[in-house]
Amino acid sequence: MDVTIINPFLTATINLFQSMFSIEARAGIPYITGTELKHRWEISGILGLTGDYQGLVGFRLARVLADKMLERSGIRTNSEEERQETVYGMIGELTNIISGNAASAISHASIDISPPVVILGENHHIAWPKTMPVIAIPFSSPNGPFEVDVCFKKR
Repeated sequence: MDVTIINPFLTATINLFQSMFSIEARAGIPYITGTELKHRWEISGILGLTGDYQGLVGFRLARVLADKMLERSGIRTNSEEERQETVYGMIGELTNIISGNAASAISHASIDISPPVVILGENHHIAWPKTMPVIAIPFSSPNGPFEVDVCFKKR
């Protein structure tokens, strides 16, 4: 996969964590993923890409990190149910922001993004397209690891 496509996702993710949560996120070495039956992520935000490129982007993390991000955002909730709904909405919106900022930075292509979907549960399965590789970009932070997955190809 072209680094001119991957690097905007790296930059968008690092900038988002710093500006919204004052959390320093460090990117690890990208790797091919997509076929694992078990993983450590409890929440995944997924959205589709169309235009000059088509595919999917995922933002995947553990609930502990999502809770810490909500705490750092300053948003207050009145009940556990409201807090959980707010976390899920936040993950969808963060997936949207990362993808939107990355798509805007890819100046040589026209890319549209779909609304995000949030998937919950330990070892939840994402049926990634079999026609293209899924590049996982692991990140570490003082509040826990997370991952951004990109899976798309030029039309």
